[in-house]
Amino acid sequence: MPIRQRFDRLLLGAAILQTGVGLALLASASWLIATERYGRPGSYFFTWQAATALVGLGVLVICMHLRSDLLTDPKLARFGVGLVWLLLAAAFLQPPVAATHRWLSIGGFSLQPSVLARVALMVFAAVELDRARREGWPVRRLWIFGAVCSMTAILIIAEPDLGSGALLLVVLAAMAFVAGMPIRLVAAPTVVGILALAVAVVTSTYRLARVRAFLDPDAASAAGWQSYQSLVAIGSGGIAGRGYGSGLQRLFFLPEPHTDFIFSITGEELGLIGMMGLLGLIVLITWRGLRIAARLASPDRALLAFGLTFAFAVQSLIHMVVCLDLLPPKGIPLPLVSYGKTDLVVTLASVGLLLNLSREASV
Repeated sequence: MPIRQRFDRLLLGAAILQTGVGLALLASASWLIATERYGRPGSYFFTWQAATALVGLGVLVICMHLRSDLLTDPKLARFGVGLVWLLLAAAFLQPPVAATHRWLSIGGFSLQPSVLARVALMVFAAVELDRARREGWPVRRLWIFGAVCSMTAILIIAEPDLGSGALLLVVLAAMAFVAGMPIRLVAAPTVVGILALAVAVVTSTYRLARVRAFLDPDAASAAGWQSYQSLVAIGSGGIAGRGYGSGLQRLFFLPEPHTDFIFSITGEELGLIGMMGLLGLIVLITWRGLRIAARLASPDRALLAFGLTFAFAVQSLIHMVVCLDLLPPKGIPLPLVSYGKTDLVVTLASVGLLLNLSREASV
């Protein structure tokens, strides 16, 4: 099939618009945190995020113009997995940050290897699952695939970062299902994954406290403080919000208003209208990504497009339902909106890959 030179402009426009909206929301949510908690200029987080957005847009353009056959090259996919394993392991060799090994400092810059691992595993899964499908789902190949995915998830959960590990496993399970893997082969690792996540929760004091607070807020009011304040923020915003920059919950009621609860700040300052507008952009990006996946003739590239889109949608959904107290608190950023340099660059790179694949999508 000849490659069209026209990219999906609607997807590109929606991603750029959501990035711009995210910068505006971040400027309001992070100003006081920067000055009072970190002793930095009020524009500190906004400046870093804006600079990162420029880098991310450059990466997006590069990904748009990569040779399409490189996106699902088996050797590059395996190299990518090996590289993120090295990065994940290297993070354990550095001093912990906030009692975790989630960040790796290189040359004065920090990155989050677990975010890179998610994209690397999606590329690997697209290649291996398509190959396994063509070969009739051989057990040996599936064991190798499962071992690679499990090892990556274990390294992430050990940081500790249960949320990112769980998100990765959900995305990979969805990709396996869409690839056509028989239900009997999907069911067993899914059950094992759920049991492993349950064990990770019950063996951790702070994780168990969050679950108890979610199930019974009165029994653990301290652990449920974040969720309660998040609901106060959204509820006080009403239909039109308090006004941009006029939110009160960012005044140290919500502990991480610029990252984990930026959707709550959106609701407080811009109201239901602002939240629905942001949700509309997320739905638009998700729709265009799934549309690209459905129109690709190559199964492995279609699977990659689905994985990239599904990861974006699920991450967005988890962030929003946590802010609405429909899940226990978990530090999952809102893509293209929350502060987070690695997540922003990787999300824009994922959009760039989707745009690259959109050239091959049938009209």
